[in-house]
Amino acid sequence: METFKGLVYVKYGRVGSKSEGPDYYLQTRDKEYLLKYAERYLWELDYYLEFFCRKFVEVTGELDMGTTTIKIKSVREICVGLIPQKDEVQSIEKTE
Repeated sequence: METFKGLVYVKYGRVGSKSEGPDYYLQTRDKEYLLKYAERYLWELDYYLEFFCRKFVEVTGELDMGTTTIKIKSVREICVGLIPQKDEVQSIEKTE
């Protein structure tokens, strides 16, 4: 299990019959990762991830390096003003 911190956002980019639904991403300082919480049809919302849209979160899960997809184990909201850098993450965790 790995832990990632960043901002959750949604992209609507697919075109076609019944495949125009949202993709949920985690934007970190370095890159963006596609988030996968549960199996769903491409046109369906993921109501669990929808709750965290436009919020800074800490995601725990397994990273598939081939597709940069994180299979989510847990998500929790964190209180930060900007996307944390690796140095800041350590100092935030020490103060909590």
